[in-house]
Amino acid sequence: MRVLVFVGALIGALCLLASFFMAGAPQQAAMAGMACAFAIIPYVLFRVGATADEESQRKQIIELLKQRQQ
Repeated sequence: MRVLVFVGALIGALCLLASFFMAGAPQQAAMAGMACAFAIIPYVLFRVGATADEESQRKQIIELLKQRQQ
């Protein structure tokens, strides 16, 4: 999943670079928006997955501590 974040950032950077060579402002804005989407969406998905993993680990630790107290 981490690789997708780097790939998305690379594609976003290429889109942003390409937006400087577009003819009009609407085309530049569209390419800049696509660059943001390619960079942000994979990062958000990665963070959601990482947060879910952390939450499951916390639950496991709490269960182990409860078992130990009994």
